[in-house]
Amino acid sequence: FMVGQMMWLTFSLIRNEVTEVFGLVAGDPSVVLLTASQPLAFIILSIPVGWLADRKGLIMVAGLGAIIQTLFGTLRIFLINDFAMVFVCQFGLSIGSVMIQNCIVYLSVSWFPKGERGLATGVSTLFMLLGMLLGTALSMILWTAPLYGDPGFTVALAQANVESILYLDVILAAILTVTFFAVARDKPPQPPDIDVLAEATGSIRRMLKDRNVWFISFGFFAGFGIFIGLTAIVEELLVSLGIPITAGLGSPAIVMVLLLVFGIIGAIVVPAISDKVQKRKPFLMISLIVGIIATFVLGTSTTAEMAYVSAAVLGFFLIAVMPIALSMLEEFKTVGPELSGASTGLAFWFGNLGGFLGTILLETLRVGTSYFYSIIYLVVIMVVATVLILTIPETGQGDEVTQ
Repeated sequence: FMVGQMMWLTFSLIRNEVTEVFGLVAGDPSVVLLTASQPLAFIILSIPVGWLADRKGLIMVAGLGAIIQTLFGTLRIFLINDFAMVFVCQFGLSIGSVMIQNCIVYLSVSWFPKGERGLATGVSTLFMLLGMLLGTALSMILWTAPLYGDPGFTVALAQANVESILYLDVILAAILTVTFFAVARDKPPQPPDIDVLAEATGSIRRMLKDRNVWFISFGFFAGFGIFIGLTAIVEELLVSLGIPITAGLGSPAIVMVLLLVFGIIGAIVVPAISDKVQKRKPFLMISLIVGIIATFVLGTSTTAEMAYVSAAVLGFFLIAVMPIALSMLEEFKTVGPELSGASTGLAFWFGNLGGFLGTILLETLRVGTSYFYSIIYLVVIMVVATVLILTIPETGQGDEVTQ
């Protein structure tokens, strides 16, 4: 889970520094497509890969994904001066990420009893977020060359710096891939719940007729749109707000670190409480409402301190929604354990559609240097998601939804 996110976001906070390394003209907006590569891969492959995970299991699907990630991550180093090929590599390693991430709920259902699945999904989410944290923050922290526009900046220095970061990615990916095949097992000797095979499940057709599944999936559309969209524009957003940018652990890196660190905390704490009290919906609603406010505050901040606080709040509540929502999906009677991979695939499909459109629309809606209307778009889709999810019945306390 971790290394794929790390490789995907390597360029997100150094896009201005690496644009000319890719053979593009300085300031070329097409570099944002590197961030859009993973959402695009999910849009194309998430649902069929989720179906495959339900039938072929963890070792085959996630293991093959890990190999693909490592292969395309390596190719990036040797093709760094060709933007088209770098994008192909980004898309290729994102295919591996799709295969790994769609096994999250499959893993939780196969190895953990029902009362612990929210927390188990949260732990898996933690490592995804840790990879995002490393991919964004480390790129800035390890950037020793001058920033674009500063005295002493050259394309040669920038290329040498980014190649060293890519080598680190590949080494870590190779180590973790070997470790996965050495220790991973598809399923425990016995199901974690004695009656796990007897839990009510439906067909794909029934699942797709359940409006609650679609409403949760739209929630992923909104959440991923905010998270991936902000990741793609965070540096330019802060500049437009008059917040100074510095090398190393500067304001863009601090915003992303706070967003992700507090997201990691939220992804563990909130699902654990949800499991303990056997309630899902109240936590979803609180997180969505707070997320709306925090998104607007972050996007209109007038000081770095305001941006930092709102990023931390947004990370804690917005990211905590994902493991709870995935657990809620699996608890619908039309889904159940047997379709956990397919439901995860559908949710991630919508989520990454939101992320892909977010990376494009946030730039399209920019007026001059202002991202105000871009932020309004994010707020509106989150409000719509909140209204839809308000109509979904509670699935906690063993009350599975039949529609």
